[in-house]
Amino acid sequence: MPEPTRRRLFFIYALFVVAYLVLDRASYLFPLPGFNVTPWNPQPSLAIALLMLVGQKAIWIVYLAILVAELLFRWEVTSLYSAMLVGAVLALGYSAMATAMRGSRPIALSLRHREDVARLLVVITVGSLLTGLALILSVMVTRGLLEGALLAWLRFWIGDTVGMVVSLPLILMLSNEVRRKQIVGLAHSREYLGQCLALIASLVLVFSLPESLQLEFFYLLFLPLIWIAVKHGLAGTAPAMVFAQVGVILGVIGSETSSLSVLELQALLLALAIAGFFIAVVVDERQEISERLQRTLKLAAAGEMAAAIAHELNQPLTALNNYAQACRAILGKTEASPDDPLPRVLGQISAEAMRAGDVIRRLRDLFKGGRLERAECDINGLLANIVEDFGQKHPDVAVTWQASPQRLVACIDEVQVAMVLRNLLQNAFDAASKNMNREKRVDVVVREEGHGFLRVDVFDSGTGVTEVRREKIFEPFHSDKLSGMGVGLSLSRTIIESHGGLLGVEPGPEGRFYFTLPLHETSHE
Repeated sequence: MPEPTRRRLFFIYALFVVAYLVLDRASYLFPLPGFNVTPWNPQPSLAIALLMLVGQKAIWIVYLAILVAELLFRWEVTSLYSAMLVGAVLALGYSAMATAMRGSRPIALSLRHREDVARLLVVITVGSLLTGLALILSVMVTRGLLEGALLAWLRFWIGDTVGMVVSLPLILMLSNEVRRKQIVGLAHSREYLGQCLALIASLVLVFSLPESLQLEFFYLLFLPLIWIAVKHGLAGTAPAMVFAQVGVILGVIGSETSSLSVLELQALLLALAIAGFFIAVVVDERQEISERLQRTLKLAAAGEMAAAIAHELNQPLTALNNYAQACRAILGKTEASPDDPLPRVLGQISAEAMRAGDVIRRLRDLFKGGRLERAECDINGLLANIVEDFGQKHPDVAVTWQASPQRLVACIDEVQVAMVLRNLLQNAFDAASKNMNREKRVDVVVREEGHGFLRVDVFDSGTGVTEVRREKIFEPFHSDKLSGMGVGLSLSRTIIESHGGLLGVEPGPEGRFYFTLPLHETSHE
């Protein structure tokens, strides 16, 4: 997540405090006397999401929100010292859970894989259990309560676990641009709205029954939820679970269900959420695998097409080079003027024909068996020539070139990597030229990234790449240009990855593509 500005950060903090207080008050239902724990606590999801997105520096605002909530809504049964201790315990507990989710292997905010969903559920379950234990112990110390401590611990555990399992996935996905667009798109789908109405109808049916039958028929909710999960994946299941949770709370309030039955209903809702989420994420993974297979088939077709084109173009290019050389030989036998540009132009034609032939031959070798003709190459020198060439061809675009202070040598197929550089620069110049509202600029930076790799960044003053475009920009045959074929970036990524590097793009208001390559041992000699 990009570092937010101070003004935006202040707005986020203010919005968090207000939302936390509203949710804390709305969920303060059926409190257990003395311990004040409730069977539904969605507000910790806001705290954990804030800590995951902004960082641990937000722990003080989380502590402040908890403290204010304790003093506002539980003042009659708590003291300032007790409220401060409870706030510290909860803030540290939520901080620990956020750290576990955003550690060395962070959970993806999009929650597209079973591993991410499983880790999220495990962290929530274990974190709520330990945080609840610390909270109950602190209440026992400050208020001298012993009776009912075990029940309070159980209620806190279920209440926090259910609240976070139901609401945290939706909050995290809404912070991801791709997922957010999916969820907003479903809000305009008649089919999805009909499925949500079926879920609401099931809730109405369950809570219209006597209390003794509500638990038995609660499993009716599985039918519409599984329907939603299979059809729309996690993007549809997460909002549906929030609807189900709100419906259960409203049904409990309207039917005057006992507090013990509320606890049992919440436990069933937790089982419903876990089952629905795992079904949904399996559907997402299957769809992703299907899309990946389609991309692979497209790339294989592109490889066959490239091999066929290479075979057909190799002879004409060779002939073009021979004709250019023959023309130069004929001119050499005549008394041509020293200022005649024709020999120079013929030399350029010959050089470009040979370069095109090399590119086609190397691409054919890459697609046929991944064979590379590697040699040591100074990346600074390679890039300097290409950047200078592009700068001469695009005088209307300002070009800056920042070479690495040290010599960076990589063992590469120079023709293939040069093709990647030319493709990135051509895209950058095209993007900068189309933007009429700001300075037309392209910046190239080469540096040592560390861990034995070099990095090349290509910046442009174009409109940049959004998070949604980032997901598809390297797919074969996907292009934003009217005349583009959509194979340049896909092919460039294949070339860089075959060299052991990485080609990527960073979303933002301006364009920023980059690639890495492993350094050769002689770079620092």
